[in-house]
Amino acid sequence: MKERIPKIMLAVAVTGIAFAYGFASHRFEIFPYQLIRDGSLAYNALIELAHERPDLKNIDFWDDSGRTQPEYHALTSGAGSEYIFVLGNERAYVGDSGSEGYLAWIADRDGKIIHAWRNPGEIWHPLAGRDAVGDRWRSYPVGAELLANGDILVSYHGVGVFPSPMGLAKFDKDSNLLWKRNDYYHHWFSVGPDDEIYIPDLKLVTSPLQIGDHDKRITCDKVRLPYDAIAVLDRDGNEIREIDMLKVLVESDLAGLFSSNQEQPHVVETCDPMHLNDTQVLSQAMAEQYPGFTAGDLLVSFRTLNTIAVLDMTTERIKWQSGGPSHHQHSPRFIGGNRLLLFDNYGGRTSRGTSRILSVDVATREYQTVFPKEGRKLPDMPFMSDTAGHIDVSDAGDRILVSFTHQGLVWEIDVATGEVLWELVNTHPVDGRPARISVYTAKYVNNVRFPVNGGELSPVK
Repeated sequence: MKERIPKIMLAVAVTGIAFAYGFASHRFEIFPYQLIRDGSLAYNALIELAHERPDLKNIDFWDDSGRTQPEYHALTSGAGSEYIFVLGNERAYVGDSGSEGYLAWIADRDGKIIHAWRNPGEIWHPLAGRDAVGDRWRSYPVGAELLANGDILVSYHGVGVFPSPMGLAKFDKDSNLLWKRNDYYHHWFSVGPDDEIYIPDLKLVTSPLQIGDHDKRITCDKVRLPYDAIAVLDRDGNEIREIDMLKVLVESDLAGLFSSNQEQPHVVETCDPMHLNDTQVLSQAMAEQYPGFTAGDLLVSFRTLNTIAVLDMTTERIKWQSGGPSHHQHSPRFIGGNRLLLFDNYGGRTSRGTSRILSVDVATREYQTVFPKEGRKLPDMPFMSDTAGHIDVSDAGDRILVSFTHQGLVWEIDVATGEVLWELVNTHPVDGRPARISVYTAKYVNNVRFPVNGGELSPVK
C-alpha cells in the first residue's frame, strides 16, 4: 500500500493540474481552447446543415384553391400593359416544357409566354469553396437583370451549404451559359450605364471581428463570420473593384448602427452583422430628381441594421441614411420626386399582414405607407413576406410591381391610391400537386428588341 501512495498522489496531482489548465484554457482562451471550440462549432454547423430541406426550397405551400397553373389577370382597368419578366426555377412551367423548367420568362398581362429561358440544372456542381453535408444541397435563383439583347444575369443562393451565396451567372437569350462566377455574390444587384454590375458580396473572417478603431467587436458562435462588401464587375464578370462595407460604415461614423446590450456594451453578438440585400445604381436621368445625389450613387439596404442608405461611390462614404420605421426591409428603389420606396417585411400591422410598402422623403425622412392603405380591402390574402420581397417601378413612377416572395404572388399596385391593379398567382404542378412557387424577382419590360421564342426552348448546345 505504501508503494502505491506516491502513484496515487502523482495521479491526483496530474489530474489537478489538468483540471486547472483546462479551466485556465477556457477562462483565458489559451491552447487548446481554440482547437476544441472550433471543432465543436464546426460539428454543430454541420448538424444544422443536415437538418435543412433542400428538396422543399421555393415550394411555399400546396395550393388547394383549384388552380393548376399560373394565373395572370387584371383586377381593374388601371392595370398597365407592359410585359412582365419573372424569375423562376426548376419547378416553373415544367408541365409546359417537357422535363425542363423555366429559369425565367417574359409574359404579357394575360399570361401568354413571349420568351423563356431554360432552367440550366445545377450549374454549381461540383461544389467548391463551401461546406455541405454530402450531396444534400441545391442552388436557387434570387436576383436577375434582363439586358437589351436578351442576355440575363442571375444571382444564386444555396440551401444546405455554408456560406449560402453561390455566385452570379450570365445566360444568352437562347439559355446558353456565357459565364459564371463562383464567388460569394448574392441577393439583388443592378447594372450601370456601361454594363458594370454592382452586387452584394461576402467576406469571411474568424470571429471576433473588431469594428474599426472602436471598443466594440462582432462575435459569432459559428467561428467563421461573414460580413458584407460590394463587388463591381465588368460585363464579362471580372471583378474590378470591391468596397468593404464595414469600413464604409465605420468611416461614415455609423458604427452605432451595430447594436449591443447593457450587459456587454462592447460586444455585438450576431453571425449576420449587416445583411446587405440590394444595390441599386442611380442613373443620370433619375439623379436630376434627387438634390444632393449624383449619378453612380448606390442605394443599399442593410436588413440586420433596419437601415437604407445612399453610398457615394467616389468617396466610399454614406451620404444619406434612414432607419427606424422599417424592420428587416428589402428592395429600396428610386421612384423620383425625391422619394424612395422599400419593401418593409415586419414593420406593418399584423392585422394587415405584417409587411408593407413604405415611401420615404429623402429631404425630410418622413415615411408614408403606400400599401396596404387603411380601409382598402386586400385581394385573396394578407400582405406578408417573412423574408425577401421585391419591388420594380414603372417608367412613370406611378405603378409598382411587388413580389411578396413566399406567397408566390406578384401584384401591380397604384402608388397614389394603393389599389391592386393586376396579379400573377404563381402556381405550378409539383409531383402531381399544385404548389405556390416563390417569386424572388418580377420586373417591367417595355421593349423586347431580340428574337423571341414564344416559350419554345431550343435544343441544348
